[in-house]
Amino acid sequence: MTSNLRARVLILAALEFIVGGIVVLGGAALVYFSNDANGMSLGVVHAILGLSAFPTAFLLLTGKVGARTLSLGVDAVIIVLSAVSEITLSTTGSLSSGPFFDSIVGTAVAILIAAIIVYLLMDPSLSPLRAANTESAGQVTRSRASKMRGCSL
Repeated sequence: MTSNLRARVLILAALEFIVGGIVVLGGAALVYFSNDANGMSLGVVHAILGLSAFPTAFLLLTGKVGARTLSLGVDAVIIVLSAVSEITLSTTGSLSSGPFFDSIVGTAVAILIAAIIVYLLMDPSLSPLRAANTESAGQVTRSRASKMRGCSL
């Protein structure tokens, strides 16, 4: 990996940690400030989703093969769930006006950061991140194939 790619992966992992923390704290706030079970259940789902961003950030840092795909999936779900939950909270009145305003601000920040992560992961210059560790997997396949050629029935 080049140093530029390492720096970009480090930035992506840091952003993933930040968005995970925002979503976890937002979920905890929803559970605490909610007026009904609907808001509480949305808060629990947010907290679980935010917790899933932490291992994703770690996998990005280690360069594992599925880290890019997992990060795209987690961030896409964060964007969709956050937008849908804000619409649900505004129509059902599950939060009073003060916490609702804070919820909108936190959701906007989380959606913005998750969208930035998705945008950066879609950049073609991050293709080495897509193909991390495939070289070693190819060597294992070649060694198995050579062992199989040596075996005759």
